Amino acid sequence: MSLLMLGVGLALAGPAVAADQPIAFMNYVYTPRTVSINAGDTATFSGSFANHPLVWSDGSVTSTGTSKTFTFAHPGTYAYYCQFHVNSNDMRGSITVVDQHPASVSFGVSPSPKAGQPVTFTYTGSADPDGTLTSWKWDLDGDGVFETTTPTGAATTTYPTARTVTVRMYAVDDSGEPSATAEQAVTIAAAGSSASGTPGSGSSGSSDTTAPKATLVKLSGLKLTFRASEKASATATLRARGKTIAKGSAKAKSGAISLRLHLTSAGRSMLARGHKLKATLTLTLRDASGNRRSLKKTLTVRRA
Repeated sequence: MSLLMLGVGLALAGPAVAADQPIAFMNYVYTPRTVSINAGDTATFSGSFANHPLVWSDGSVTSTGTSKTFTFAHPGTYAYYCQFHVNSNDMRGSITVVDQHPASVSFGVSPSPKAGQPVTFTYTGSADPDGTLTSWKWDLDGDGVFETTTPTGAATTTYPTARTVTVRMYAVDDSGEPSATAEQAVTIAAAGSSASGTPGSGSSGSSDTTAPKATLVKLSGLKLTFRASEKASATATLRARGKTIAKGSAKAKSGAISLRLHLTSAGRSMLARGHKLKATLTLTLRDASGNRRSLKKTLTVRRA
């Protein structure tokens, strides 16, 4: 993994402003020692590189100056250490660039699906925010096994008999990371029937196969707020550094929803009061018909 070094004070052009993580070093310690950032963010090291030459895991070294900014374009873990004091004082650290997943994962179904006729499923979710979606995994027969892989966001199959099948899918990005899983119950009408449905819903008659959707998602402290497109229950988890640090749930409701997250033991250990931590939120909504939709979003959580 390579780093793009930027001159101090250089402004980055573009629609989104990258966040900068300051890392100071002195007295044989990097502060903070480990951090999590998003792809495209920067980290600025401040201290005497002559006294503490900075060495990255790819072998690159910075040994002059007192400040240097690095940009991290791709997900992964970037380890670094002081060339002089890594062994004597364990002067080292790491930066984890979080692999951000699509904000929403969903798919549509060709209208009025019938037995004996091809049924097409099409990905309708978000693009990958820090890379490219490279494949889509489908459970088309509803057995819980993702037996079909497609290089584009579409899959076609034929159901021999009338039935209701729960179809599931998830996407995989160019880092090999899977997205959340989307699912919906699809009613396959008998051949020759006059089934009616709406494009992209896979519905027959009046059955509800539209998954609820969350918008205006915001985290303030450990209070999560969002809007639900229909009456739905909600579950939410926050994960950082491979551990679940907080979770919560809310009873079925539509419109504006407020959900309180509760720290796990790992969260209380990792997140001290008054401190901040970047974490990945997974929010899942489920309606009365069993339709559900999940989104993942990287947020900054602060413990009051």
